[in-house]
Amino acid sequence: FGSSAWSSSFDRSLGAMEALSHILNPWQVPLPLWCAAVVAKELALQGMDGAVSFFGRYIEPLPSRKGPKPIQHRPMDHKDFLYLAINAVIETVFVGHLLHYVWFSPKIERSLGSLGFLNGAISLYFVVIFNDMLYAPMHRLLHTPMLYKWIHKHHHRVMYPHRGNVDARNEHPVEQIMAMGLWYSAVQLATTCVGMHAIVIPLHIMIMVVCACFNHTGCDLSFNCFGIGFSVRAHEMHHRKPNKNFGQLCMWFDKLMGTYTPYALDAK
Repeated sequence: FGSSAWSSSFDRSLGAMEALSHILNPWQVPLPLWCAAVVAKELALQGMDGAVSFFGRYIEPLPSRKGPKPIQHRPMDHKDFLYLAINAVIETVFVGHLLHYVWFSPKIERSLGSLGFLNGAISLYFVVIFNDMLYAPMHRLLHTPMLYKWIHKHHHRVMYPHRGNVDARNEHPVEQIMAMGLWYSAVQLATTCVGMHAIVIPLHIMIMVVCACFNHTGCDLSFNCFGIGFSVRAHEMHHRKPNKNFGQLCMWFDKLMGTYTPYALDAK
């Protein structure tokens, strides 16, 4: 009996380890290649952040950055660098799962000839909307006292974001995992509603990265794309007035929740 129980426990442990391996490494590549993927993802992010910084030079700064008195920015500390390093791994795992889904899922169209308006442009639009629809309430939940203290407060140590992707990704790893889970859910929702072509995923990743970078700069960028009104001002107001403007790319769901506030230079 003892030997049988030990064997059963060992089998369960092996099963758990195998499941964890597939979560962390969905493509089951060798460790050196997995580490190379982390590096490649970081290089791609830095490249997009560099492009944001370059084009940001030609964009008017936010009103809060034009005053005669310069804004005092908080310097980075050891916790910032630790969280950024952990989040770099989480992001790589998440992107690996997204690409695995694109490559293997029977729900995804992959041939060029199968790309259409519905599974292309409309699907991309739905992913953007569904992602904010799920993220905004979760973000608001993170501002409840207990969750804010232990998870989300770290991100709000910066009142006036200016470092682009560094400030955007500088959050508690638990928050990062929650956001990535909702992003994956948004992809599944869009696929269920209108189908999806493989091109939608990399396009949405680019949109999210570029907009997150701009949201954490001092650039006064705003645009409206088929009703989605993106504005860096809205996200700066969230950092200055944390109980408002929980959305990422649009304020639709803040208006539904009654948490939207327009830009005000003297907001407290």
